[in-house]
Amino acid sequence: MSCYMCLPTCDNCRPKMVTCPSCGRMTPIDLETCPLCKQPLTAEAKEQAWEAWRAKHAPSP
Repeated sequence: MSCYMCLPTCDNCRPKMVTCPSCGRMTPIDLETCPLCKQPLTAEAKEQAWEAWRAKHAPSP
């Protein structure tokens, strides 16, 4: 899906979130550490978040 302009309500443009493996807080996927507990966000947690986003937004056949 192509975007014509960035809208904060667009699923493509809306910030992607990841669950912090240490404290469970949802935080933007582009951060390196959780703002609440200051622990690093693991690559595995980020990949799981991306897989969930891709599965939810997969094109219908």
